[in-house]
Amino acid sequence: MEEGGATGQGRGLAAGWQGLIACLAGAVLYALAFPPFRLPEAAYVFALPFLLWGLFGQPAKREGLLIYISGWLSWLYLISWLRNCTSALDMPFAGLLGWFITVALAAILGLFWWAWVMVALRTVRLVKDRPVYTRLAAMLGIAGLWVVLEWVRGFIFTGFPWLPLSASQWQRPLLLQIASLTGGAGISFVLVMFNAGLAFYLHTLWFKRKESWMKRLSMEFYLALVVLLFAIGYGLNSSGAGNRGRIEGPRLAFIQPNVGVMQKWNPQLVRENLQLLKDLSTYASFLDPDLLLWPEAPTPLPLKGNASMRQWVESLSTELNLPMLVGNISRESGTTSRETKWYNAVFWVDPETGVDVDTYYAKRRLVPFGEYVPLSRYLPFVEKMVPIEGTFHPGTSVNLLEPRAPELDAGQIGNLVCYEDIFPGLARANTLAGADWHYVATNNAWFGEKAGAWQHAAHSVLRAVETRRPVVRCGNAGWSGWIDEYGHIRHVMLDNNASIYFQGVEVVPFSRSSWWANRFSPYVQMGDWFVGFCALLVGLGAWMSGMLKSLRKAV
Repeated sequence: MEEGGATGQGRGLAAGWQGLIACLAGAVLYALAFPPFRLPEAAYVFALPFLLWGLFGQPAKREGLLIYISGWLSWLYLISWLRNCTSALDMPFAGLLGWFITVALAAILGLFWWAWVMVALRTVRLVKDRPVYTRLAAMLGIAGLWVVLEWVRGFIFTGFPWLPLSASQWQRPLLLQIASLTGGAGISFVLVMFNAGLAFYLHTLWFKRKESWMKRLSMEFYLALVVLLFAIGYGLNSSGAGNRGRIEGPRLAFIQPNVGVMQKWNPQLVRENLQLLKDLSTYASFLDPDLLLWPEAPTPLPLKGNASMRQWVESLSTELNLPMLVGNISRESGTTSRETKWYNAVFWVDPETGVDVDTYYAKRRLVPFGEYVPLSRYLPFVEKMVPIEGTFHPGTSVNLLEPRAPELDAGQIGNLVCYEDIFPGLARANTLAGADWHYVATNNAWFGEKAGAWQHAAHSVLRAVETRRPVVRCGNAGWSGWIDEYGHIRHVMLDNNASIYFQGVEVVPFSRSSWWANRFSPYVQMGDWFVGFCALLVGLGAWMSGMLKSLRKAV
């Protein structure tokens, strides 16, 4: 009895160490796949530690808690820049509040991680010794489940689809091309499939190492390879097409003022902030641009709703004889202050006709606790986090901006403000409405000078490939540049130290693909069809492998 008890205790300790190592390795590999790291290949193996634990290891006590903590820690690191978003606010315990928001959001994101790992872990344990067709169905099911959970994350709790697994490949155009067919979900699916196929392959090699080579074949790995090679083949067929048949557009002047997040709202610095914008724009005018770009809301007063601010901007455009595409604020006055509505917007400024204040774009997806306060009736103290009087209101339509200067050949402009480019549906709606390119006006100074701006830019790459429309980004402090229809980063503003965080101006040529000028990608035409397909795979895998039982246990 004592010997058996000691053996059982030893197995328990071994299982505990297996789980701890798997959780630590999985969390680290997942974080390494995204900026600030330059190791997107980690996405091909991030789930391998968990899946090998399921195939080789023993269940451990409190394994669910270990898995949840690993996901929470990984997300806590990835979104640690979020703590900076409150540091500049003039309110007590602003820094502590930033950490609280970061920790709380990581805790929510960790739930999705926990749900997938728990199901995947228990599913591979369940099917590892069952027939090959059952293992294949299980592998398809757990890959599909990852996609479905990422999709759900884009809607629940106001939606936060930040850093889907597909974003890890933002600098790998070859694999990105499949997004024009499936959306970014297809890239995530391919990566998870490869993780699962590799895990089954290693399991087969180990347990059948003494058998003939025929019995060491792993159909799971070959299926994963077929899926990966299909994605690569699709990419080879299209990723190099970006240099063929280009429509030359306007020379773009990126104005990057790099002003502190609250500095522009300081009434004592109005003159200083406006002079900076004028100086930078004037300097850019000597570099022969065709169009000036300003980031999200760089002026201290609203362009619509403040006559002096509008006059100042129009005068600058006329003086430089240049059109301007500017992020700014709109104030729609009501009969009372309560009825006054604020919008985070983008305007077209013409040097001859000025600003058409009735055709601006108003941001459709607002940042919770940054531009509005959910349940503000119950959390009135949190309204201090919004840096204007009251809160912003969401726009309700695409409102493409069409320049009244045909010599620019700029086409119609679909706009996205700040983190709107993390929502694929918004860019798709722009494209369906006739957008020839997307303009992202953002103020990533809220993120600090860590990984936030780089992570944010990764989503714009996905939007460009999905919609086959170029994406132009202008940030207050970076990332500023543009991406073509195939995910190639054509230009990014960098200083002498290769940093995106600086004050400066650059003028660069811009072009569009003539092939895609009047065509829609399959993703734009069909939307998130691949997510529905993955939901069917989850159902198939649950039916054939008993994954439904695993899901019930996980939940």
